[in-house]
Amino acid sequence: MPQPVIVGVDGTSDSLLAADWGAREARRQEAPLVLLHGYERSGFGGEGYEDDEAGDLLDTSVTWVRERHEGVEVTGELAVGSETELLVERGEDARMIVLGSRRPGPVTGFFVGSVGLRVLSRAACPVVLIRGGTVSHRPRNGEIVVGVPEDAEEADAVLEFAFRAAATRGAPLRAARAWHLPPVATRHPAALALAETRGSLEAAHRSGLLERLGPWRRAHPEVTVVEHVELGPTAEMLVSLAASAQLLVVGRRSRLGTRYVGHVAHSVLHFADAPIALVPTR
Repeated sequence: MPQPVIVGVDGTSDSLLAADWGAREARRQEAPLVLLHGYERSGFGGEGYEDDEAGDLLDTSVTWVRERHEGVEVTGELAVGSETELLVERGEDARMIVLGSRRPGPVTGFFVGSVGLRVLSRAACPVVLIRGGTVSHRPRNGEIVVGVPEDAEEADAVLEFAFRAAATRGAPLRAARAWHLPPVATRHPAALALAETRGSLEAAHRSGLLERLGPWRRAHPEVTVVEHVELGPTAEMLVSLAASAQLLVVGRRSRLGTRYVGHVAHSVLHFADAPIALVPTR
């Protein structure tokens, strides 16, 4: 049975946007779509009412998606328990998890939410975060942007997801890598003043990126790839590139046996103006 696309729904407009995005993705990948609603009983004797309310919420969400995405296999799953734990457990055999979020204001950035952050940091599968107010205006023919780590294993994990996303959409792929000045620059800045010195450093980073992209280009010759190498902070580069992208793909690695989001991914999650796929790399 094909791995499903899982969408966490809670009755909000943001979760319906996530369900809409998930349905489109399920169609592209010929995968079933599962809408999951988890809830916890209050323990004050109103279990029957709470169960009915949760069931009605899920039924409404399933009907909403089916009416808009005829031909997509859509099912609903209702479970009592922690929403985070349910999503993480369900993600063990899922193609991806899709979650909705919202934007509280231009200064504070996007509100990911405690459930979203916990799922993002623990899920075994890729997690896609959809922001309210961005998806409907996102260009259907925009680029897929992927941040390519220097570590080969991590890079292959995000590139596999990104190339597949680009191939199923018929979209160009922008593979981006930021580079930084070596420590000697802080002690002897004049050593990097010459344009040829800086140019040689950038060329070395571009060469490394091209080498990593090689096998994936050969596996997906139908995907148009643009290399993007930029001096500066990785998060700032990705946030800037996301402004015109239909999807931003970044990696998430584990450290000391625990899964975490990381500084770059955390910044991108809060400030990038695009749907974001966070891909576990180790």
